Amino acid sequence: MHENRVLKFPLSEKVFHNVNLITWIALIFTGVLIYFRMVSEDMAEMLMDWHIGIGIVFTINFFGFMLLNFDRFSLMIRNLLIWDRDTFAWFKNFGGYPRRLFGIKFGPEEVAPQGRFNAGQKAAYLIFMFMIFGLIVSGWLLYAYPAAMGKIFTKWIFLFHVWGSILTSLLAFCVHMPLAVINSEDLKAMFRFGPGDVPLEDAHHHAPKWVEDDLMAVDATKAAH
Repeated sequence: MHENRVLKFPLSEKVFHNVNLITWIALIFTGVLIYFRMVSEDMAEMLMDWHIGIGIVFTINFFGFMLLNFDRFSLMIRNLLIWDRDTFAWFKNFGGYPRRLFGIKFGPEEVAPQGRFNAGQKAAYLIFMFMIFGLIVSGWLLYAYPAAMGKIFTKWIFLFHVWGSILTSLLAFCVHMPLAVINSEDLKAMFRFGPGDVPLEDAHHHAPKWVEDDLMAVDATKAAH
């Protein structure tokens, strides 16, 4: 911890997130152009080569983060899988966003205290992690074993790969990204060069249980030594 700032995004998470973002955009762009036949056959063949090459980077990024930073990966998954009473209470007013953004008096004014991730982030990030893994597996199955899988299974894997990526992209671009822009301190911490830290006051406002339970517990442990 800094004097008045806390580390929210370690370097390994920032690298994983940002490489994942860049490669995802490139993959959805090339994939949509190919699937909807928006380019010539020659261009489609070239884009497919790019799609496969970018897919290699996408795959290495995911498994590299998972295996080389297993402690951070497992901690992130643990935080995403903690669904307590306060997590479910977040949905009573959707974190106050309807009231804050649109003036809609939905649910109670007070937002239930959240951990490092709020309930909406937990739901979205679990979907993202599942889809990243699912798209990697389905993509390489389609590339390497289409004949061995049979026509029917290949068809369903292909539909999952295409429409799963499109629907997940809509969730990311229409919900995750706008809300990330609103939480400007998290946005700056994720994308700026240097440590991914946020002001302690901001962390306490958005994630009080994370600050009080996790960070303070770490501080107490350090003080004991």
